[in-house]
Amino acid sequence: MILAGTGPALTLTNLTSGATYSTPSNGSVTHIAVNPDGTLTYRVTGHNILILFPTDVPPGPSTTLYVGQVGFTVDANAVFTVTSMAGRSVDICTALS
Repeated sequence: MILAGTGPALTLTNLTSGATYSTPSNGSVTHIAVNPDGTLTYRVTGHNILILFPTDVPPGPSTTLYVGQVGFTVDANAVFTVTSMAGRSVDICTALS
């Protein structure tokens, strides 16, 4: 599967401090491969925000803007495992602190 286009402009807010982090509407492309074991392999390029939880690899919580390319898998339990990253990343949690 391939998904492509420009996403929405986003504003993320730290509800404690009121600090905000905004992104304009930028382009991205998502390639999704369905593997024989039911897992999914993603390769996303462009501007993408990836939110990870404590059960993911690497463990979150984290919210990161990637500008470039990111690879990750998703298993049957919805565990995300980041496998590759090339380009620039912005730790949005740090930007909001």
